Amino acid sequence: MHINEVKTAIKIGEFVLRRNHPNKIDINYLPRLDENLLKDDRARVYLFVQDGIIKKIGGSSAKGGIKNTISFYVNAMQGSPGRPRFIIHLLIEQALKDGSKVEVYMITSPKTKARVNGLFGSTILKIASYKEMEDICKRDFYLKEGKYPDWNFQENNIPYPKELENKYLEYQKHRVSKRKK
Repeated sequence: MHINEVKTAIKIGEFVLRRNHPNKIDINYLPRLDENLLKDDRARVYLFVQDGIIKKIGGSSAKGGIKNTISFYVNAMQGSPGRPRFIIHLLIEQALKDGSKVEVYMITSPKTKARVNGLFGSTILKIASYKEMEDICKRDFYLKEGKYPDWNFQENNIPYPKELENKYLEYQKHRVSKRKK
């Protein structure tokens, strides 16, 4: 699906290659964006778009906003990254090396008042859940395309590319051996 078909997303930035750094990619946020928008804690869905085609749909409600969410992908070659972020990092790197443009778009929804139960009663709070937004975006994509975006491996019930899976396993093995020293 082409990003031009999406009516609710805003572009927030573009991935770029890094040189001489453990992390192979970085992100350049659009200069016109307000820092408050990038750090807004509202639930969000993010779209990774390669040459206009949606390749990944994800969601988050992590503190620190979209900036924090994207940092998990940008910094996936250090620390203890999860398999999906590590592999997506490498897919973005390869796309950029091949001359593709890889952009990030974001969708948010306004918070709404809801009754939320605690231990001793309930409170009315403003909430926005990313999971429902993410599920609707994935459903819309699937209904139009007959599959999920290419980089949504789990949803498509397909394995990660073998060479990238092997890089992840090697990274984890190296990490564990470094800790034992």
